[in-house]
Amino acid sequence: MPKIKKLPLNALELQQHPTLTALVSDEKFTQKKLPDIQFLSIEQLQCLLDSSPIPVLKSKKEGQYIALIIMPLIKIILSHNAAFKLIASLIIYDEAEPIISTLELIKPALLAPEFRSLLQQLHGRHNNAKSLNLAVPSKKQLSHLAQVSPSSIRGDKCI
Repeated sequence: MPKIKKLPLNALELQQHPTLTALVSDEKFTQKKLPDIQFLSIEQLQCLLDSSPIPVLKSKKEGQYIALIIMPLIKIILSHNAAFKLIASLIIYDEAEPIISTLELIKPALLAPEFRSLLQQLHGRHNNAKSLNLAVPSKKQLSHLAQVSPSSIRGDKCI
């Protein structure tokens, strides 16, 4: 059974598992630069972290952990001026290979259909949130976070 540990995000020392490095070695992460997330509140950032616990192994070095998944979100969140106030949740496993396989192969395969229409879903959710009078970022801010043009976040075209 994995263990859960919480620690300050800025104190987190992560290195990537060598199997994970080999698995994703042919991938090119297309993010040119980190988006400016300074407009996000501490509560929003903590919510993002809470919904994304980091799967790790303990390292032989005290206080250091070995990441079992690629998590660009951590680097993005660390770019916020108040990142030092945030708490990360770690899920500490005993074995790497089944976790890496599950999270880097099976999970993306299960989520692929949802991500094909992500920008359209974002458009619909943004419109619904506004009609519900929820506090939401502007479409321009959302497009900045997604690193796409605002016109990319649109609904289905009627033919």
